[in-house]
Amino acid sequence: MIISNDLLLVQRIVEHGSLTKAADSLFLTQSALSHQLKDLEHRTGLQIFDRVNKKLLLTHAGRRIMEGAGSILPQLSQLNEDILAYKKGKLSSLRISTECYTCYHWLPEIITRLKSQMEQVEISIVAAATQRPLEYLLNGELDLAIVSEKPDHPAIHTTNLFSDNLVVVLPRNHPFTRTKMALTAADFATEHLLVYDAYGSHNHFSKEFFRETGPKTITRIQLTEAIIEMVNAGMGLAIFATWVIAPYLKHKDIVTMPLKSPLRKRAWRVATLQKKHPLIPPFVSAVKEYFQEDKLMIG
Repeated sequence: MIISNDLLLVQRIVEHGSLTKAADSLFLTQSALSHQLKDLEHRTGLQIFDRVNKKLLLTHAGRRIMEGAGSILPQLSQLNEDILAYKKGKLSSLRISTECYTCYHWLPEIITRLKSQMEQVEISIVAAATQRPLEYLLNGELDLAIVSEKPDHPAIHTTNLFSDNLVVVLPRNHPFTRTKMALTAADFATEHLLVYDAYGSHNHFSKEFFRETGPKTITRIQLTEAIIEMVNAGMGLAIFATWVIAPYLKHKDIVTMPLKSPLRKRAWRVATLQKKHPLIPPFVSAVKEYFQEDKLMIG
């Protein structure tokens, strides 16, 4: 079994080119270092270095260990620094995901705002939770989910973020843009609809909106950006929340149209399990401010 000391041993020998210099860098005697190297070769059953003209050259197995050292040791170092920062209360991390959508154009601004308030902030996106954010939240694999329906689970706490509308996204030259002011479910009877393959509220909307008349054809895609690119290429229509599609309207040949349905209204919430997580209150405040300032919030 390889341990971190083995990785450091091989790395230092390669860096310094000799056992003597490597031993000095590790504050060991050459004899002690040689003993550790022999022990490593005995435990692995492999020769780590070839001795050629008084030089130590890595074998194939040695090169693999060196590769591992190059990636693992920096991670261990960072981990130790993070643990120390956690202990001192200087580092907070937050694992997030958004229901139905995979776009995070708003996140860099949120991180910037949080970093101005806290010394160290780590925010990671759990993309796999997009389709089942509440399940991931309850399993402890997520700290915060942005969802559009209020969960009925007693352990989940919610905080209102903002409200918006669902809109149809279509190519700028689509005939509907010249003949329609808003679209009903019947208007999709001749259209190809591109949808996110999701569960929950978004899927509930689709079932209710298209209860009597459905689209001509449907393609399910699990990437928001891919759906937008396909709409931009004239390959179909899509339905998005206004806060999701807004930034893409500036750079794509696409437009939005309203839906004729009371179901178009949507309230977005933050769902969490831990009320006392230090990053959740400032994160919620920063998100609210961001969407209010960008005028993406529609009550």
